[in-house]
Amino acid sequence: IALGRAISRNPQVFLMDEPLSNLDAKLRAETRSQIVKLQRQLGTTTIYVTHDQTEAMTMGDRIAVMKDGRIQQIAAPLEIYNQPANRFVAEFIGSPPMNFIPVQVKAPRIVSNSQFRLTLPEVWEPILHQYDGQSLTLGVRPEHMSISAPAPKNLMVTVDLVEALGNETYLSVSIPEDSSPLQVRVPPDKIVRIGDEIWLSIDPEKIHLFNPHDGMAITKSSIS
Repeated sequence: IALGRAISRNPQVFLMDEPLSNLDAKLRAETRSQIVKLQRQLGTTTIYVTHDQTEAMTMGDRIAVMKDGRIQQIAAPLEIYNQPANRFVAEFIGSPPMNFIPVQVKAPRIVSNSQFRLTLPEVWEPILHQYDGQSLTLGVRPEHMSISAPAPKNLMVTVDLVEALGNETYLSVSIPEDSSPLQVRVPPDKIVRIGDEIWLSIDPEKIHLFNPHDGMAITKSSIS
């Protein structure tokens, strides 16, 4: 009703502040698609405030991620997801969120810790040269890790929780000597049980690096 009244006034901008927060999941999804369709028909600029990242990713042409009243990044949804400006954005967008692993840099293209040693693509070489011997935070999303064979570049982990959703399965795993759990997405036909020890490979083409002091992303264009 409120939206209908607003439309009748032919405004230049709509401001919607979490309009779907009190709806159940099914009605929320239906109403979300109706709002998107209506906005496309009207062509009216709409500012939509939400804490629901699904709404932000599916409804927005551009997303502004905010923390403590400050804008952290403004970009298209997939750019926000694939190229987060800092650790906060990387952790906020994505469900489950991005995993973070502390690593040491060894030029020209190696990042490692006591559990694994990963060689990155050549495009990282000029960037990593600046951080040789320093500590960084490696970020990797759950879908960019996969069960693999034992190897120095892979991580040995223990499975703490298995969440089978039918079309996909999520694992919560832990690394020896590290209390922070990792989230991994695996195919639904992959049989894994709580307590299993498995090896995980990380797709080096999909990793992110962050400065552990200020959380800012270190990108392939971060060459001074």
